[in-house]
Amino acid sequence: MAEFTFNGPVEATSIGNHNTIDASGTRRRPRPTPEPIPQRPESGEQYDLAFSFASSDREYVEDTKTACEQLGLRVRYDKDLVNELWGENFLTAQRRAYRTSARFVVAFISADYFRRPVASDEFLAAMWTDVALGGGYLLPVLIGEVDVPADMLHPHVGYLRAEDYEPDELAHEMLRKVRRAGR
Repeated sequence: MAEFTFNGPVEATSIGNHNTIDASGTRRRPRPTPEPIPQRPESGEQYDLAFSFASSDREYVEDTKTACEQLGLRVRYDKDLVNELWGENFLTAQRRAYRTSARFVVAFISADYFRRPVASDEFLAAMWTDVALGGGYLLPVLIGEVDVPADMLHPHVGYLRAEDYEPDELAHEMLRKVRRAGR
């Protein structure tokens, strides 16, 4: 049965009251709208992707970031945040960011990655969120020959290899992932 919704007359006792009238002209009270089931914690996502990487891999990562932005993706990238992080507790800000500020964290994991304290800390913050969400938050991209310890990344987690993708191709894969997630 078709339904039409309109705002009824505004009275002092019913400001903002919405009335529903069905096709037969019967007035009905609106059904309460159920709360959506949260798919992830309330995060105030500012970014589609947050990049975590070792500085030795900056060239490939920066080219990928540029390609992502050309596709309209919002990317959290350290060099874009110099002023925002100025005077802040860097580790606290990074942990917060890699837990809540992006829809996905892309970890570019190379042989240097886990040797770098900041990259390791970013990874751990993202991994805890990934575990809490049941997976799919942390998107690993392996660079070169790298052995990732099983206690850091479960062997059954899917990953991409940077060698298989030019930066613009990888950016397109990221765009597909974000679109599938509903942006």
